[in-house]
Amino acid sequence: MASYGASLPDSEPLVHGRTTTHLALLPSFAHFLSTLTTLQRDFSQKASSHIGSFRVQIARSTSERGGEAASLERAMSGVLEQVDLMSREVGECADKVAKEVAARLDEVGGRLDAVRKKHHSFYGQLMTQRDKAYEKRDRSRAAYFSACETLESARQKKTSAKEGRDTEKATRALLAKDQYLLDIDMANVAKQRIYEVPLPMLHDEFQSLEASGIRQLEDLLGRLLAIQQESGEKFLQAVGKAKEVLSVVDVEADQQKFVDQHSATLTAAYEHPIDLVFEECPVWHDTDEFATTPAAITYLQNVKVKALTRVGEISPAIETKRRDISGLRNLRETYEQAKGLGGDTVAVIENLYNVTHETTLLELQQSELQASVELIDATLGDDASSDLRPHEFKSSSFVTPSTCAVCESSVWGKGMSCKKCNMAVHVKCELKVPPGCAARPGAGVVRHKSKKSAPPPAGTGASSSTSSLTRTSSRLSNSSVASSAAPPRRAVPPLTTSSPAILPQPSSASTEKATLLYPYEAQSSFELSVEAGAVVEVVEPEDEDGWVKVRVPTDGRVGLVPASYIQFGGAIGNGSAGGAATAGGTGQRVRALYDYSPQTADELALVEGEELELTAVGMDFGEGWAEATKGGRTGIVPASYIQLL
Repeated sequence: MASYGASLPDSEPLVHGRTTTHLALLPSFAHFLSTLTTLQRDFSQKASSHIGSFRVQIARSTSERGGEAASLERAMSGVLEQVDLMSREVGECADKVAKEVAARLDEVGGRLDAVRKKHHSFYGQLMTQRDKAYEKRDRSRAAYFSACETLESARQKKTSAKEGRDTEKATRALLAKDQYLLDIDMANVAKQRIYEVPLPMLHDEFQSLEASGIRQLEDLLGRLLAIQQESGEKFLQAVGKAKEVLSVVDVEADQQKFVDQHSATLTAAYEHPIDLVFEECPVWHDTDEFATTPAAITYLQNVKVKALTRVGEISPAIETKRRDISGLRNLRETYEQAKGLGGDTVAVIENLYNVTHETTLLELQQSELQASVELIDATLGDDASSDLRPHEFKSSSFVTPSTCAVCESSVWGKGMSCKKCNMAVHVKCELKVPPGCAARPGAGVVRHKSKKSAPPPAGTGASSSTSSLTRTSSRLSNSSVASSAAPPRRAVPPLTTSSPAILPQPSSASTEKATLLYPYEAQSSFELSVEAGAVVEVVEPEDEDGWVKVRVPTDGRVGLVPASYIQFGGAIGNGSAGGAATAGGTGQRVRALYDYSPQTADELALVEGEELELTAVGMDFGEGWAEATKGGRTGIVPASYIQLL
């Protein structure tokens, strides 16, 4: 038997249109029979009245034709009596057809059409679910881009208003990226699930609904013919011919012709919608790898716990509904095959479709959640699970302000609280809480603290995870005012979990020499304006914000310059890190993993798959950048865009 879902992919409008036209036959035929029976009842009444009048007229002249005993009169009386009975039978037959066939056709047609509308509406729900997943991914993408742009903007400022603010923004960007990746995966899972399971099923159910409507029409037309057959032998020949016509009705053959008519063109041109992919923000050189900082691991672990909890809630419901679906399908098949049982087939179909819709949506949600759990497990590995007990947060209303355990600000109004330890957090902070519930009331309550908290100690997870971002951004914060020899802006390559590369530090800050790679113009009284190629003395090594304090030996001026603008160890020739300078190759080859368009004059363009040769500086050029030669030209490229051979 042909299957609309398997043979006509992604063609709901076509299948729905066919089902609509078939179901429309029921009320259309009901209207036809109603009009016909009205005419028949009117005919019966007028015919009986006319026959009665004619019989009176004949009776008046009976005596003139030999009286009632005449054979002609008996014959005429008998004929008129039979004609009168036939006319009355037409009226009674019309009443039966109107009540048992026409009214039933109109009722069944209306109910089946209501089911069709619900089923068509469910298609809209599926598309809405798909679009919601896409919109969620778009919102996450926008949030991620916004967080990246906020972080980049903060880093381009001269100083930070408060210590630790850049760390918070970097963490926010990383979490936004993780949510973006999760939403991409969920959108792809939703899309794949919808186009592989619910949508084909939707087509098959339309096919089944179409078949049910035709069988209902066939049954009721059979009853019409039975009534006509009972009305008299004069209708027997017409009824027999009509039965012969009905006997040729073959729902499966009609549906196969419908499939053959459209499947060749639809199948040949059909393709699944393409998978969504990670799009890097324009201000970052990024990859689709998850961030695995401590905060990100906590966030992903909490996402996994919530997903598993939800899966545990809906899985039993799905199993129960699947059993209900199996029972309803068996009942519908029984009613349709055994027509004499008198079961309400339409009610069974309506219940079956309602339960199927609910189950489909739950299965779609289950697939998305399970995919998220698998992706998090594959990403975190041993960190995917924790020996500590997770918190069980619930929505709460805080009439009295409480202190959030994450951001330490007040929670007032709507918030979340742990069922076990009463820990209070904002809704937005729920997924940032590390597991480790004390499981006793009051253990998780955080007392209000001053907003002027001490900065995180050096070497902690928060500071180390974002130090690379902080140093890179501070080095680039004033590049827009530099001359054309300096890079006006440089996007930052993706973070890694390893410690960021640190430029060589002098053993003695008072004697270490360094050379300016680019000219730099001071933006505050603490900074120092110097020309490219100037040799300076290092007074203080690079700080955590990427600045170095230097002295100009010729005039004694002291101030700060970006660490990315200098090279330690004295003069470097022409003072340029790229352009036409040639640093010489080491023989170490690398391959470009992605295409890359240079943003400044000291960068090299990359074409995916091409090979380059590293210079003596090579991968040690700076955080996230490597120096290489290509076509006789030396420049820098993102380290995350190349692979050692």
